[in-house]
Amino acid sequence: MGSRGRDSRAYAFTLIELLVVIAIIALLIGILLPALAQARKAGRLSICMSHAKQFGTATHSYAADYQDKIFSFTWTNGSQLQSSYADIRGFAPGNNDLQAAALQAVDIIRRRAGLEPSLGPIITGWIPQVLYTHLVLQDYVAAQLPDRVVACTEDKWRLQWQTDPQGFKAGRFAPFQPSGTGVGWRWPFSSSFEFNVSSYSNDRGDRGATVVVQAGSHRYYSLIGQTAKSAIGRRKISEVGFPSQKVQVNDTIARHFGKRWWHSAYPEARQPLLCFDQSVVQRPTTHSNPGGDPRNPAVPGSLTVYSYQPERWEAPTRVGGYAPTFTDAGVVGHFRWTRMGLKGVDFPGGPVTWTFGQRVPTEVYP
Repeated sequence: MGSRGRDSRAYAFTLIELLVVIAIIALLIGILLPALAQARKAGRLSICMSHAKQFGTATHSYAADYQDKIFSFTWTNGSQLQSSYADIRGFAPGNNDLQAAALQAVDIIRRRAGLEPSLGPIITGWIPQVLYTHLVLQDYVAAQLPDRVVACTEDKWRLQWQTDPQGFKAGRFAPFQPSGTGVGWRWPFSSSFEFNVSSYSNDRGDRGATVVVQAGSHRYYSLIGQTAKSAIGRRKISEVGFPSQKVQVNDTIARHFGKRWWHSAYPEARQPLLCFDQSVVQRPTTHSNPGGDPRNPAVPGSLTVYSYQPERWEAPTRVGGYAPTFTDAGVVGHFRWTRMGLKGVDFPGGPVTWTFGQRVPTEVYP
């Protein structure tokens, strides 16, 4: 009788062992996924702050090349002859510098995006400085449009518009887009970011001066004063007082912190901000001065107040949803409407005592 050999049967996991392994894997995934999500979110914030820093660097580079001027549209009545497009050269702006600036904005988009005139028609009745001043910098650095640098990394809708401008014109992203018909073709070339109005508009309260002011809603603006030979776009870096305490660029929507988006003027908002000294800081809106009315810049109680009426691609109202309530009817502007303009401050070194009836804690900023 031969010797008994070693048992050579193959072993396998039992059902219990398999379930234990699956449970451990699920537990590890549950632990790691939030950390990975936070890491991705932090990465997007870092990219956004880097983009803001590029704005600051380009601003000062532009000023060094163009006699200390803060970048803005430079075309005035008659200078549109610089365009290579026949319809722009032949358009008569009627001695209106504002219309000349609108022609320049269209010219930049066409050239930098490779658009035929039929796909980017001339726009009239427009204040392009408000939401499209960034086009001047993009032209200065020879950027190809649309350019993701001007869109917040959390602004998922605008990034989609940039990816497919023709789809935007066809309404492919509705209801998460404005209308793409008519003058709406320009939206894929817009920016998530707003520039301090004083960087291109008068802020001294001069009698008869051309001043950009907020209209009733957060998306509408008015031009007060002369519209023919305006003084828009002639501000200089040397006019900026307290550059480390004054915001040059902020996002319309605070998107990086918390579980939901906030309109930038709400006290719950917190976002990265570019200051005029090229520093990028993260500050809550509640720590900033309220925005003054540029028509009465020296009067502390003269504030820019408007109604927040969000669309589906914007932040919801303060109480949630997209139907404005009484809490959204008297929103006080911040950042864009710095009181005293280029000579004022958004973040003081001491307490702010007159913002919406509440006291902001003393905070010293480096």
